[in-house]
Amino acid sequence: MLPATRSGSSASVERKGGRGRKDREALWAALAYLAITLAFTWPLARGLTHDIPGDFGDPLLNAWILAWDASHLGRGWWNANIFHPHPLALAYSEHLLPQALLILPIHLAIRNPILSYNLVFLSTFVLSGLGMFLLAREITGSRPAAFVAGVAYAFAPYRVTSIPHLQVLSSQWLPFALYGFRTYFDGATSRAEHAENTGTLRVPRVPRAMLWTLCGGTAAWIAQNLSCGYYFLFFSPVVLAYLAWELTTRSLWRDRRIVVGILFACAAVAAVTAAVMLPYLELRRLGFNPRSLEETTKFSADVYAYATADPNLHLWGWLQAWPKPEGALFPGLTIAALAIMGSGFFFSVKTPANLGGRPDWTAVEKMSSGLFFAALILLAALLLGWTVRLPGLRIVSFPRAATIVGILFVAALVASPRLRAAAKARIETIPGFLLAVALFGVTMSWGPSIQARGRTIAASNLYSLFYAYVPGFDGLRSPARFAMLVAFALAALAAVAVARRNRGLALAAAAAMLLESAAVPIPVNQNAIDYRQPRLTPLPPTVAPFPEVYDFVASNLPADAALIELPLGEPAFDVRYMLYSTRHWRRLVNGYSGGAPADYGQLDLALQDALERPDRAWAALTATGASYAIVHEGSYAAERGQEISNWLRAHGAREIATFQADRIFRVR
Repeated sequence: MLPATRSGSSASVERKGGRGRKDREALWAALAYLAITLAFTWPLARGLTHDIPGDFGDPLLNAWILAWDASHLGRGWWNANIFHPHPLALAYSEHLLPQALLILPIHLAIRNPILSYNLVFLSTFVLSGLGMFLLAREITGSRPAAFVAGVAYAFAPYRVTSIPHLQVLSSQWLPFALYGFRTYFDGATSRAEHAENTGTLRVPRVPRAMLWTLCGGTAAWIAQNLSCGYYFLFFSPVVLAYLAWELTTRSLWRDRRIVVGILFACAAVAAVTAAVMLPYLELRRLGFNPRSLEETTKFSADVYAYATADPNLHLWGWLQAWPKPEGALFPGLTIAALAIMGSGFFFSVKTPANLGGRPDWTAVEKMSSGLFFAALILLAALLLGWTVRLPGLRIVSFPRAATIVGILFVAALVASPRLRAAAKARIETIPGFLLAVALFGVTMSWGPSIQARGRTIAASNLYSLFYAYVPGFDGLRSPARFAMLVAFALAALAAVAVARRNRGLALAAAAAMLLESAAVPIPVNQNAIDYRQPRLTPLPPTVAPFPEVYDFVASNLPADAALIELPLGEPAFDVRYMLYSTRHWRRLVNGYSGGAPADYGQLDLALQDALERPDRAWAALTATGASYAIVHEGSYAAERGQEISNWLRAHGAREIATFQADRIFRVR
């Protein structure tokens, strides 16, 4: 046996060598995910400074948010320059603070909001892959399995559907959070085992390396909460459940130092998240109403959403079981098959009752197991909207059948200690936990009620409880976005499946997943021209370069100027004005976001009638406090643009500059 000092030194060298090897693996994985990302999102890479992935709606809003964040951190940050004179305009949508911090140096150096947006957009794919790689490698110990999991999560078909929604794509911090916490728990287990093996009465203090992993998991959880309000509410229950699951399965509840560390982590996450959420609560106090159940149901997933693919997918775009808004959640056959294989290991876990061999199940237990799986098939049929007919029995009610099955299942557990032991042993495995997460995500994605092809299967669902009793859920519009949590669980289960097989399966699985998710070339610079307002002309098919008029605004208008741009109220126009305001950052009456002040719609209607009811329109304009107006005459059909300019002149506005069809007026 080596002396203690020599043994410790050797162990230290071994850990350092192992750490270096793991770091190199992570670096190569990140580079691979970067290469796949550039190919997966082609042709964006050749137009990073001027092209927008997706359409000219939410991507432009998010580009403006990132630019505002990077330019205005500090006092006054929440009072963004849109919807003047209303306060807290940044809180009308996601604030995207972590994303802005990610590209802060680049934005300050180059000040190109489109480039900044595109870099964040691409980073969501790379970081999602890397985070899942680290977590899956920690779970399985297999590098090929971890790589497959990273591909499954970073390039899931649902991410193609979410291309216009940066906040939905920003799910990359969840695997980093669980990776940090799992590493912390691994260290806690090793620490307890060391104390037991050496006969030490007192468990050693928590090493500094463990504290760093705890801090890393905490920071990732905070970053995830602040990256997307949806994921703050969707993912946090899963993280809390994971922490409780780890403490329970590792028997660490009595380890005071470990529990205190977790409590401090949860307290830090709660404190930081709550501080950033305060402006959103203030908007609620000022009159922003919660989402109605009707609106929430509209943007919930149908049962058939998981058999409905995004039309842009080359391989599966034809799969349209039930198209609806936010309703293309098809996960891909490869990842689904691997996830089923991974969860199959969950069902095959040995229990204490059969460690010595195959259990001698009683006839009652065999019958109970058979009836349970038959009941699952029955419930699946009812979920799909089918009517089940048995001899002398017609079953149509899913809630009633689910209640009966649940009661019978609980009764079987109560009656059979062996079934209880089997259930306990299975839920204590990581595939068991992941399967529970997947089922939770699917159930919550259905929203307040469960519908199959638009027909209500169950009038209430688990989501209804969260909507009614968990603060914040009544402000979310789209429960279907739980699909990203489902993608996370399926990706991790796929890693479990691949880890039990050879490297050839890993390569084939990764290739198949990418083929199923391929939508190259992705939509770029989609320019919708079906405007709600009449008498408007189509906007240009690009947003770059910025019009010359905004250079004049930046150089010649006072810093406290308040600007109104006409036409106003049409989202496609307002969101461009916001993007162009990153050139000058003057206060802007116009705005486009996830919400709007109550009087913005009234202002819109008044200005649409400027020629028919000129005095009313002028009163509405001056009430905004605008000191300058830009009339984009070319955006109006026929002679209406010139007539709008004449209306301003007739009410005392003075023209100070002209740039082609854009005229700037001093209003007051």
